[in-house]
Amino acid sequence: MIFNPWIIAQIFGLAVVLVLSLYGAAVGVRILRRWDIESPSQEQLELERRTYLVSTIMQYVLGFEVLSLLVFVMTAEALHTAIQGAMCAFGSLNANPYGFRTLGVKILSVFFYSTWLAVNYLDSQAEDYPLVRFKYLLLLLILPILATEVFFELKYFLAIKPNVITSCCGSVLQRPTNPYGFILLNIPKPPVVVLFYAGVGATALLHILYRRGAGLAYPVAALSIATFGISLVALMVFLGPYMNVLLYGLPTEHRCPFEVLAGPYYIGYPLYTALFLGGIFGMLVGVVEPFKKHPTIREATARFQARASLISLGGFLVFTAICTGSIGLYYLALALS
Repeated sequence: MIFNPWIIAQIFGLAVVLVLSLYGAAVGVRILRRWDIESPSQEQLELERRTYLVSTIMQYVLGFEVLSLLVFVMTAEALHTAIQGAMCAFGSLNANPYGFRTLGVKILSVFFYSTWLAVNYLDSQAEDYPLVRFKYLLLLLILPILATEVFFELKYFLAIKPNVITSCCGSVLQRPTNPYGFILLNIPKPPVVVLFYAGVGATALLHILYRRGAGLAYPVAALSIATFGISLVALMVFLGPYMNVLLYGLPTEHRCPFEVLAGPYYIGYPLYTALFLGGIFGMLVGVVEPFKKHPTIREATARFQARASLISLGGFLVFTAICTGSIGLYYLALALS
């Protein structure tokens, strides 16, 4: 299984990411100790050159890591044809104990990586690098998360045994005590429906008020993260099953969140992309709010927040439109049958 092209590409990417991140962290330690923007010394000039180089490298590295979540899911979906018993990405991830652990770490890490990318972008908007120390301190804090992600992903790929039969969603998710946090699937539908549409509505309202000048950056961020989590649960509990029935003719109670990634429709990719855009950029509206205290990047921060709010609002609305449209088409098809 190690010679699968998807796995080879992932492992090579992980090796490059880890090496470059360690280099960036080493430079970051030196910058935290020696940085002095007021100093005209040769050492300070060298540090300024190094920080430009490292920032560029880490921008691409962490940008790749954000996209690697999508690549990892695509890899899991592609591997199901080579693993006995797997019918979709769920079966591939269930092939050993590290599959869903890796996915969980990668989902969490995307929010940290996106935060660093936002901080780096704003830091580059001023000549005095007002966020340089914070940026490299954040990088050092992110490094253990990155190392954990690399460890779990390597363990997952190396532990896959194609000749070992795995259990897929059709059997695992029907159990009352299903693993990996999917116990949430046993929540009744009505409260999840109410929470989902109330969360999306409240988040959209806060974004609109924020864009009209209300100082609601932190509530926008908090509610965006909450709505992101509620949406994931809603997708498993009641949104996903409608799409599974409509597109693939699966049973109405089939709550697997990975079936929507399958062909020939692949609707899960724009669906999850819209949801992550909503959660991540909504979070960033609040994350960068403290940076307005720096005069040199105050306007750049405000512009970034305005764009982030618009992207987050658009992401949640697109996600909700796809899900609600699928429900409407399901009942329309039911009425016409």
